[in-house]
Amino acid sequence: MLEQIEPVEYIKPNQLRFMSDELKNLSEQYCQGEYKELQKDLENFIVKNKAAIKTFREVELKKLGVKTPTNELAIKFYILKTRTINPATEIEKELAEIEREIWYQGEKLKTTPDRNKVAIEWCKMHAPGWRDNWVFAALYAFENNKEHYVKLLE
Repeated sequence: MLEQIEPVEYIKPNQLRFMSDELKNLSEQYCQGEYKELQKDLENFIVKNKAAIKTFREVELKKLGVKTPTNELAIKFYILKTRTINPATEIEKELAEIEREIWYQGEKLKTTPDRNKVAIEWCKMHAPGWRDNWVFAALYAFENNKEHYVKLLE
């Protein structure tokens, strides 16, 4: 049922100078296939939440004043509302980031750091930004193959 999704490069290298650094990095990572797992999670998310997204389109988007809500808009806003695609994957990725920070602090201090302290500090300083970036990446993946994702809702 799940179709293999390959990244498609829509952006020409000379267009990158007009993008923010964050968007450049995201585009490069996407084109290199670093978001394949996220693309699969996004597909599963849409299939799993099909009824909720359709209800969201008909009820919530109309409450927001959208006169003719589309499936594309409903999916995007639903992603923004839930702020998660696959919690298990996202927690796994965040834990990997925390482990990198623990390693980095150990190298910097030349001793084994307090793992709990580093994890708490990482969560305070970086978790909200990490989550925002992950949602942004999901929307970017959606945008680069929206015809496929919208068809899943039909």
